[in-house]
Amino acid sequence: MKLQPTWPGRSDGSCFSYLPSSKINCSKNRNTSIPSSSRQIPFCFRPSEQVRDFSALPYDVVAKIAGSFSLQNLRSASLVCKSWCEALRPLREAMLFFRWGKRFKHGRGGVRPNLHKALDFFLKGAARGFTLAMVDAGLIYWELGKKDKALALYHKAAALGDPAGQCNLAISYLQGICNN
Repeated sequence: MKLQPTWPGRSDGSCFSYLPSSKINCSKNRNTSIPSSSRQIPFCFRPSEQVRDFSALPYDVVAKIAGSFSLQNLRSASLVCKSWCEALRPLREAMLFFRWGKRFKHGRGGVRPNLHKALDFFLKGAARGFTLAMVDAGLIYWELGKKDKALALYHKAAALGDPAGQCNLAISYLQGICNN
């Protein structure tokens, strides 16, 4: 079996090129401004009447997209542009609540272990759509014997694509704890 070469080939040097701004012309008569030998593909920005702003997306859409991001991915996505930074603000807040919940759950960062405070912080993070907070709140509910509340949080995290939420929900199905 012959291996297919990848595109672009490794010997091509730079994979991508740019359109120089000096040769971009958005006028109606494009043929007269640039000689045909050096004419580029027309590349014009026409502002639309509707401003497309990621921060205007409904929060449930943003939570569906970024709810299972790690801290590093959330920071990277927040640095892309100002509108993403604004749209992801609730998830960054949720991540802070999650981190405080971890501190109280495990007694780290100079705090004493306190499961109820940890649960409060996890629920605040879960309310903002952060799936890891949902899973950890579900774990605490499970340990406290409130399995119906735990399953609801696992189901919500699983629906948002969190692997730990999916795993915990599947385990509860296998154990026959879930009715649905």
